[in-house]
Amino acid sequence: MQLSRRFSFLLHFGLIFSSLLIFSCGGGGVEDNGGSSGGGGPVDPPKEIIPSNLSLNVTIIGQDSDNPNGDGSGKVRFSASATNAVSYSYRFGTGDLQSSTSSVEYTYTDTGTKTYNVTVLAYSSTNHSVSVSKSITVYVKAVSDITLLELLAGSSSKTWKINAAQDAHFSLGSSDRQYPNNWNAPSFSKSESGFYDDEFVFNVDGTYTHTTNNTVFGKASFLNSDFGEKSGYNANSDGEIENYPLENYQTTFSAKSENGVDKLEFGDNGFLGFYVGEQDFTITCFDETNILFRTLDTTGTAWYFWLTSETVSETPSADQFTNLVWSDEFNNDGSLDSSKWVHETGTGEWGWGNDEKQFYTNRSENSKVEDGLLKITARKESWESSNYTSARIKTNKKFDFKYGRIDVRAKMPSKTNGVWPAIWMLGSNFYSDGWPECGEIDIQEYAHTNNFRVQSTVHHPDVSPGEGDTHIASGYNDVNDKFYTYSLVWTKEALTFYVDNKPHKIVGNSCALPFNSEFFIILNFAMGGTMGGDIDPNFSSDSMEIDFVRVYQ
Repeated sequence: MQLSRRFSFLLHFGLIFSSLLIFSCGGGGVEDNGGSSGGGGPVDPPKEIIPSNLSLNVTIIGQDSDNPNGDGSGKVRFSASATNAVSYSYRFGTGDLQSSTSSVEYTYTDTGTKTYNVTVLAYSSTNHSVSVSKSITVYVKAVSDITLLELLAGSSSKTWKINAAQDAHFSLGSSDRQYPNNWNAPSFSKSESGFYDDEFVFNVDGTYTHTTNNTVFGKASFLNSDFGEKSGYNANSDGEIENYPLENYQTTFSAKSENGVDKLEFGDNGFLGFYVGEQDFTITCFDETNILFRTLDTTGTAWYFWLTSETVSETPSADQFTNLVWSDEFNNDGSLDSSKWVHETGTGEWGWGNDEKQFYTNRSENSKVEDGLLKITARKESWESSNYTSARIKTNKKFDFKYGRIDVRAKMPSKTNGVWPAIWMLGSNFYSDGWPECGEIDIQEYAHTNNFRVQSTVHHPDVSPGEGDTHIASGYNDVNDKFYTYSLVWTKEALTFYVDNKPHKIVGNSCALPFNSEFFIILNFAMGGTMGGDIDPNFSSDSMEIDFVRVYQ
C-alpha cells in the first residue's frame, strides 16, 4: 500500500510540472526571419526571391552566311542567365521541355525549314519564376537511304519528268495490287493538262523543287482544300482540274527502305505527278533513269506515274521500235526453218494444260510453208491416242527476247466450234519456274467462246488460272476471211495490243509482274479444250495462215 501511494504522488507532480513548462515557453516569443517578437503572433513566411535580368542565348549548329538556319542537323544549343536564378526550364516549341541548371542542347526532327517559339523560365530558390521567349528558324535535312538518294538525286541533283511517250505512264489500280489494273493512259493522252511540263528536282541535301510552269493536274477536291479554290478553275466530269494554277515551290523529301518497301515522303504539300492529296509514295519499280511511283489516296485507289530522267521522246511507244532484229517471211516453200523454230509434239500433260484434243506432230500435213505462207493445219484423223492432229511451234532456245514490237500477219480458220488457234508468248523460265509464274502473253486467240473475234490476254500469278486480264477487241468480225496484223508493243511500262496498228488494250507493266524477263513466241492450232469447247462433228480440216512474224527492238 505504501508503494502505490508513492507512485500516485509522483505521477501527479509530473503532470503539474509539464503544464508549467508549456505555459512558460508559450509566453517567451521567438524571432522569425523578419525579426518580429512578442505577443504570441504567427511566424511570417520566408521572403520572396524573384529572378531578374533573364536572357536567352541561342546557337543553331552550323549557322553561317550560307546556312542561315543551320547545317541541317536540327541541333540547337540554348543557354540562359538571370540574377537570383538557381534552375531553368526550356520549352522548345514542339511540346517538349527540359530542365537544367545551365545550358541544354535540343535536336529538331521535323524536316524542312520551320519556325519555333522557344520559351525559357528561370526559377529562384523560393521557386518563383520569370520567363522570356524568342522565335527561331531551324533547317532540318531529310535523311535518306544512300542508295535511294543516289537514284533520285545522283551525285548532286537530278531532274525527272512524266514519261509521257510511254503507254501507261499514268495509271490506276486497286489498293491490294502493286501494279495498275484498272486504267492506263495511252502515250501523250494528257497533253492538254498542266502535267507533262512539270519538272521534279531532287537534291542530295534533301530539298525538292517542283517546277510547275504555273499549272498542275489533279483531283479538284484535294487541290482546292490544300491550295485554295481558284476562281474560274472548275472540275471536269471526272472531278479533275487539268490546269490548276500553282507556282513553283520548294520543300523537302526523304527516301527510305522499310520492310523491303522503298518509300518516298515529301514535306508540306509536296507531290509529284497527278495530285491526289498525298505526300507519301512508294517506289514500285526503277532502273537508273526510270522510276514507277505509286501512291494510295483516301478512297483506296492506287495511282501510278512513270518518271524518267532522260529527255522525253516525242515519238509514241508504238513507233519507238524500228530495228528489225528477227523475222520469218515464209518465202521458201517446204519445211520450217529449223534455225528459227522448234516443233513441240505429243498431247502434253492434260492436253497441254487445257484438256485439248489434238496430237501435235512435226509432219508436213500439219505445218508447212507454201505460197509465201506458213500453214498450221488441224485435221480430224486418228493419230496415236487422239482423234485430231495439228502443230505447235516455238522460238524457244532459238530466239528469246525482252521488250520490243512483235508483228504477226495472219488469217484465222473458219468459224467452227472447237477450233482454237493462237499467237502467243511464254516466259523463257517456264521450264524452271512453271506457269503462271513465268507469265503468258496472248496476242490473238480465236474461238467460239469469244464469238470468233480478236482476244488478247495476259496471265500471271496474281490472277486466277484460266482467267487473266482479257480484252476482246470490238469489230473485226472477218478475221477468218482476211489477213490482219496482230501486234504487241512491249516495254517496261506497258504491254499494248494492236490490230492493224490500232490499239485495243493496254496492260500496265510493273516489277511486280513477270513481264520484265525474256519470252519466246508460240504459234499453234488447238482443238477443243477449255476455250475451244465442244468440237463440231462435221469438222474435217482447216488452217491458220501466217504471212510473216517480225520482231523490232
